[in-house]
Amino acid sequence: MHILVIGGTGRTGQLIIAEALFKGHQITALVRNTSSLAPQGNLTIIRGTPLNPHDIATAFTASPTSVPTAIIVALNARRASDSPFAAPSPDTPPRLMADSVANAIAGMKAHGASRIVIMSSQGAGTSFAGLGWMMRLVFSKTNMKLQMEDHDAVDAETRRQAGVDFVMVRPVMLAEGPAAPVRVYGDEGRGIPGFMPKITRASIARFMVEALDGEEYVGRAPVISN
Repeated sequence: MHILVIGGTGRTGQLIIAEALFKGHQITALVRNTSSLAPQGNLTIIRGTPLNPHDIATAFTASPTSVPTAIIVALNARRASDSPFAAPSPDTPPRLMADSVANAIAGMKAHGASRIVIMSSQGAGTSFAGLGWMMRLVFSKTNMKLQMEDHDAVDAETRRQAGVDFVMVRPVMLAEGPAAPVRVYGDEGRGIPGFMPKITRASIARFMVEALDGEEYVGRAPVISN
């Protein structure tokens, strides 16, 4: 499979690319800085931004051998620091993720791609109701609400598109570490044990790449945890 990866230079995005290449897929990565990824076989690196529809179109047509048939989006809002409570970086537009996904979906329709898998977050869309009261406060009263508003916009933007096979993956708190078995909860994420459950980025990467093939989660937004 030929996959267009958007957000491939982030910590999770790089693991997604590594997982997809390991499984024999061909990758085109659209990145702002081409030096952020090391060249390797089956990886085409294109400079650009998903906020520009022309750059999306270029990414679809960059490979001389094939056109991407699926998209993985692993974008996240850039923050002023590594703290999850930090304000967004000044160069981050409010709808970075939503507008990028809208452009990606337009590109997949234009070029015949069949599926898009998007990294979202627990707390987005219907999963907000499944959060404990303290996490609902965190997501609604701190700087994290700005990122959640963009995730909610992604949810709305994706669902309003007719005829698009999508999977929106809603991981709990991200952690470092090797891939581990993933527990899948409903779209609301109810019943997850523990106060602050976590999932490793490698686990998310594996789950998202596998979601390109199966039908179980198409049209859904499962909350996942280790």
